[in-house]
Amino acid sequence: MHKLSLAALAHFEHPRHAGSLNPQHPNVAAARINSPIDRTILQLHLQVDEEGLISAACFKAYGCGWMIACGSLLTERVLGQTLVKAAQFRHHELVERLAVPPEKLHCAVLTETALKAALQNYAAKRNFATLPASPCKEC
Repeated sequence: MHKLSLAALAHFEHPRHAGSLNPQHPNVAAARINSPIDRTILQLHLQVDEEGLISAACFKAYGCGWMIACGSLLTERVLGQTLVKAAQFRHHELVERLAVPPEKLHCAVLTETALKAALQNYAAKRNFATLPASPCKEC
């Protein structure tokens, strides 16, 4: 077992935004991803408001403390962002901020994969070929 970093331990002991939303709701993006490496599962729900901002983010994780910490930090990170900005998220941020060891890299990768799948789910629900472009030039 790999000892959690202080940042990861804080997210593990007090996960942010743990829970779920109604995945059938038209404004909720949903994904459930299973790890091919172990039995880790991450479920991610994102609620999108009329302006295209992520107004709620929830996760459930089955796995180690690193998976829970990654899910928690991801939800904290994407909350309030546009879909376009959220789509730019990369797992490297989780690795850096949580000090994820190489042996647990798959937890961070699975988290990014779940985010991409949720965004694809939302685009399919809204009949977008791709995510709508951001109105903000700096975003």
